[in-house]
Amino acid sequence: MTTHSSIKSLTLLGVLTAMQIVLGSLLSIQFLTTKIAFAFIIVAITARLFPPLITAGSTALAYFLGMLLFPKFTFFPGFILTAFLTGLVFGYAFYRQTSLTRILIANFIVTFILNLFLNSLWLHLMYLTPWSVLLTTRFIQEVVTIIIYTAILVILFKVPILNQLTERFNLH
Repeated sequence: MTTHSSIKSLTLLGVLTAMQIVLGSLLSIQFLTTKIAFAFIIVAITARLFPPLITAGSTALAYFLGMLLFPKFTFFPGFILTAFLTGLVFGYAFYRQTSLTRILIANFIVTFILNLFLNSLWLHLMYLTPWSVLLTTRFIQEVVTIIIYTAILVILFKVPILNQLTERFNLH
């Protein structure tokens, strides 16, 4: 990789990370046990352009900086792990290729394993909320979330300009 393309890649990664912070922190709705944000779109684009570990690191960094700059609730480091794992899952699913199967599998893992179960564990540890209450209230939201995530990502990955940009930045 040349110095020019390294600078181009680092700049693009910085812009995408900043966009994650904005969409995840400023343009999100935070309830006590759940957060609705569209930062996953930027995570998916990052995952398409960068290898899984870089995507995971960028996602964790964006979450950490978002909490540092725009705190909305009590900081808990477990959520950084969830963000890292979300970036990792999207990275393995979307780097260099996408398909409906990959979108469905990645969204299932992120929505039901990471968001529903792992984030519920963090909330249980933070607030001592009973598991049954957390899982019941969060399950319905996650069912809606997986439908929305899947629809948006299927449409996003079919947008010709995204494919052109992927080729233009050719970071592979």
